[in-house]
Amino acid sequence: MTQRAANRRKVLLIGWDSADWKTIHPLMDQGLMPNLQRMVEGGTIGRLATLVPPLSPMLWTSIATGKRPYKHGIIGFTEPTADGGSVRPVTNVHRRVKAIWNMLDQRGLRSHVVGWWPSHPAEPINGVMVSNFFQRAHQPGHLPWPLPEGAVHPPGLREEFAKLRVHPDELTAAHIAPFVPDFALVDQAKVPTLATLSRIIADCAGIQAAATCILDREEWDFMAVYFDGLDHFNHGFMKYHPPRRPFIPESDFQLYKGVVTAAHRFHDLMLGRLMELAGEEATVMLISDHGFHPDRLRPARLPQEPAAPMFEHGPYGILCVKGPGIRKDHMIHGAGLLDITPTLLHLFGLPAGRDMDGKVLQDIREEPQPVELVDTWEEPATTGEPGPLPVGDLHMAAMGPEWVAQLVDLGYIEDPGGDPSQAVPKTIRENRYYLALAYLDGGRTTEAVAELEALHGEAPGQLRYGTSLARAYLRTGRTQDARRVVDEMREADRLRHEGGRQENGRDGNGSGSGMPYSEPARLRLLQARVLQADGAGEQALAQLRMLEKDPLLGERLQYRIAEVLIGMGRWRQAMHALEKFLAFDADSAKGHHALGVCLLKTGDLEGALHHLHEAVGLNFNMAMAHYHLAEAYNLAGEHNAAAQAYAVCLHLSPGLNRARQRLAALYKEHLNRPGEAEALLRQVADRCQGGPITVVSGLPRSGTSVMMQALQAGGMEVFADGARPGDESNPKGYFEHKAIKALMHDPGVIVQAQGKAVKVVAPLLPYLPPLYRYRVIMMVRDTREVLRSQNEMIERGRKGAKRAFRTGLQDALDAQVERTHRWIGRNPHVQVLKVDFRDLMSDPEREVRRVCDFLGEQLDVAAMAAAVDPRLYRSRLDGTD
Repeated sequence: MTQRAANRRKVLLIGWDSADWKTIHPLMDQGLMPNLQRMVEGGTIGRLATLVPPLSPMLWTSIATGKRPYKHGIIGFTEPTADGGSVRPVTNVHRRVKAIWNMLDQRGLRSHVVGWWPSHPAEPINGVMVSNFFQRAHQPGHLPWPLPEGAVHPPGLREEFAKLRVHPDELTAAHIAPFVPDFALVDQAKVPTLATLSRIIADCAGIQAAATCILDREEWDFMAVYFDGLDHFNHGFMKYHPPRRPFIPESDFQLYKGVVTAAHRFHDLMLGRLMELAGEEATVMLISDHGFHPDRLRPARLPQEPAAPMFEHGPYGILCVKGPGIRKDHMIHGAGLLDITPTLLHLFGLPAGRDMDGKVLQDIREEPQPVELVDTWEEPATTGEPGPLPVGDLHMAAMGPEWVAQLVDLGYIEDPGGDPSQAVPKTIRENRYYLALAYLDGGRTTEAVAELEALHGEAPGQLRYGTSLARAYLRTGRTQDARRVVDEMREADRLRHEGGRQENGRDGNGSGSGMPYSEPARLRLLQARVLQADGAGEQALAQLRMLEKDPLLGERLQYRIAEVLIGMGRWRQAMHALEKFLAFDADSAKGHHALGVCLLKTGDLEGALHHLHEAVGLNFNMAMAHYHLAEAYNLAGEHNAAAQAYAVCLHLSPGLNRARQRLAALYKEHLNRPGEAEALLRQVADRCQGGPITVVSGLPRSGTSVMMQALQAGGMEVFADGARPGDESNPKGYFEHKAIKALMHDPGVIVQAQGKAVKVVAPLLPYLPPLYRYRVIMMVRDTREVLRSQNEMIERGRKGAKRAFRTGLQDALDAQVERTHRWIGRNPHVQVLKVDFRDLMSDPEREVRRVCDFLGEQLDVAAMAAAVDPRLYRSRLDGTD
């Protein structure tokens, strides 16, 4: 080895698919994983938040690139072949961005990659690459076993590495016994469990052999080794892991109860050898892409849909790092898959890309170093800057049917069948669905909705397409669209059931048979979401209460119940539901976030801070959890901490202007940073789309219609539908729009008012989405006059006797005025002009000039003033109607 290589930091990255601390910690406590225990005690550990959907090829590519799937281009488990005639396992040919080994290659570092998923065909990197097609045996051991073309780079190592593979038929009883001591009791003619074990063990052994060969012989700076074994062991045998679950026969439990434990010990042995070959001077990083539920969180049965095994995946993978300069016996919080590549670059003293979706995990280092950034690693090279990797001719081997069959057997994909005309479109459609889920996970809701709308239109019978679309609609405030989709799915499901009953009832005498129709829980849960969005909280709650005894939902339902209660402002009832939910799933980031919000609302700042910290520690990428954490810090008077949390929120969700406004207010009022406050407010304006929206607001009967009349007369376009004609109360009309009345359910409708004037009564102001610029003309009127005018308007409509003056309503109006003032104070970017109704009526020209100056518009002042009719100033307190 050269002196240059010896003095450079070396990093060994090891991937264990689906490894979970919840399984590992008990095994370490028993002394069954000593090598990992040594890493943990001598290094830093943490949980890695996964991405959605938790599908391994997408996740491991995100780990290797620092980018989300819609950026890197690897989607799903399979893809059409180049000619579009059939389906093959996913390859790396569609990866659109550089992986960590390409970046290091550009800087002259030597990298080796073994088994990464997907990594076929092997890339011509500065080192050895062994693809994920290398270790698979698809034929019996007595038949030829050629190495797939393109499985090894450099090609000259092909034959040598082919000899390192292990065929399942080479294994003996001595290899199987540690996993299934009573293997002789297994009827192999009926159940393939031993064959499955042999294949997994052999695949792991082949990857280990290639990795140890490279570590033993080659110079290296970086090496990545991926093992899929734990994922296959878990999916196949976790159901037998102690304690026995009620639906597992005792005989099967006794046979297979030790498989998962043995699998982890097997991996620990391989880890020990890799660490030994890497040497003490190397930094070793062990990670997994997601977890695997070893407990009651694992579903008792899986839905009948492609990739159903992902429902057994846990939301957090593992992270363990040990090496020179790495903190010892330390735990970090808030790490995610997207942080791995930025952190690896930082360890090598290289800049992370600003276009990466992750962050540098500085907390793993004993002495944190400044983080350097470069715009991207994808641009052409200039002196000293990142540049492209010459990838050469990446040929594609004719590899696939057997591995596709393997994915089918594992439950990750549907059987594509033998008809390419069906298989290829099905694969494309399935991958588009996974892409839409990735868009949703990344906050790109517009792209997700477009993809889901197309999918739902093409396959309306696919419940998961419609369900995801309805949820996306609800996320964007399109409640009516969500309701339409849910109603369509409910009706289609009912008709399918009725059709099935009719088929079953054709027994020769015309009698019907079959179970009565029961709507699927998935649709009832979605219906509850729609009811909640419609403001029908009690109905939504009743719908959920009816599902409480569903054994498949269990305590998970308590989170949905809490969501509804939160929407109704019943904070303490929501806290009770969330406490039950967190007793069931203590590692739920969304549960801690929701409980933190409830505690914040009830004034328990200490409790709120605790649970909000738990939430961001579990999943750092929850922008709103950081926002609420900032709110709690702000109320506690810890302004610097609040500013930091707002800044993280904006990093994760740059479009959240509310956070930008709050941070600007902090800078201006508490931290003496006026320049930065002004810069943030300019960003708010820059991010707003289109022209400003002129909002005329106030309490009902405070003069809003009069102001709308004046603006229209002056030449401003108004957003009104004219549906409610003029009457005795408003002879010239109401100048309102029906859609705005439903603003709380569909806030997106406000976009139609850009560049116009729109009437929004004061109670609806908080529902204005923060994306746009608002100029608010706030009509002010004595609330006693407002209440009298409202009562008189109702009486005109009823044509009946006068009602008693209601003190309760007076208090409610005063409270609404106070809430409106608070809303104005919380939104410093919203420009507000207060116009007193009495002043407008007494001197219209002066007041409309003030309005014109405020708007900066060249309006017809005379026409505006003429539109104000002082005779309509009725219901005065002085009795001069």
